Amino acid sequence: MDKRPIVRSIALTGAALFAAQCVIFALYAVPYRFAGRYVLPFAIGALAFHGLILAVLYGFRNDFVKLPGEEPLDRVNLANRITLFRLSTLPTLLIVIIASKDYRIRAPLIVLVAVVFITDFLDGLVSRRGHEVTRIGKMLDSASDYAVLFVISIVYYYFHLIPAWFLWLLCVRLVGQACMMLAVLVVKKSVTPKTSFMGKLTIATTMALYTFELLRFVAPLPERAYAAAEYAVGAIVALSIFDKIGIMVADLQATAPANPGTGRILAPENGEKDAH
Repeated sequence: MDKRPIVRSIALTGAALFAAQCVIFALYAVPYRFAGRYVLPFAIGALAFHGLILAVLYGFRNDFVKLPGEEPLDRVNLANRITLFRLSTLPTLLIVIIASKDYRIRAPLIVLVAVVFITDFLDGLVSRRGHEVTRIGKMLDSASDYAVLFVISIVYYYFHLIPAWFLWLLCVRLVGQACMMLAVLVVKKSVTPKTSFMGKLTIATTMALYTFELLRFVAPLPERAYAAAEYAVGAIVALSIFDKIGIMVADLQATAPANPGTGRILAPENGEKDAH
């Protein structure tokens, strides 16, 4: 068994994240009296999700290295802990969303979503200012961004702001990307985090659509205007699925680097700088 300090730090970080989510759940469930109804689903979901996070982090333990000098880390740094916190909030947020259908907690729910958004900005800031760019951060940052988009999509669907077909299309896009990365990892034993133009366009247009949908509360626009925007963004999401398939095929056909190092994450050729 690997007894390096980073492995112990990963375990402690996972335990701390789970404890933090239990506290957040209690802060919502106890005052609004839905603890008895949702504590079991939360416990099962949170335990399973944090177990998955720990398994992934352990599998990528050799990628806890600082860039560009490839200096191994002895502990999970602050930028990555912030990103992991955003990821670990996913099951808590889902339970609170479900509970909001029957309990008057929509305003507190917005607060929780805002906290998730703030961490998306904060981890990048800490990474850049603290010189905490890491190989593992490249993957975590991308995964957390898509996780946030997934949760926001569920929130919008629950509040009838987007149609079911759009939610399912986005789920196919996000889950498909995860499965394709897993396939590349299994075959090539390594993966290169990449941000394509279609990937950026998908996130940008989806978030623009979600902002536009909020006009339902303040502007009496005709329903066909929202439908047209949904179909336009849906077409972009659909095209991005084929774009990701092309990227996966190219990754599978690419020649392995001569000196891949000890980790599973390879630096992209274009030198992306937005990950941490």
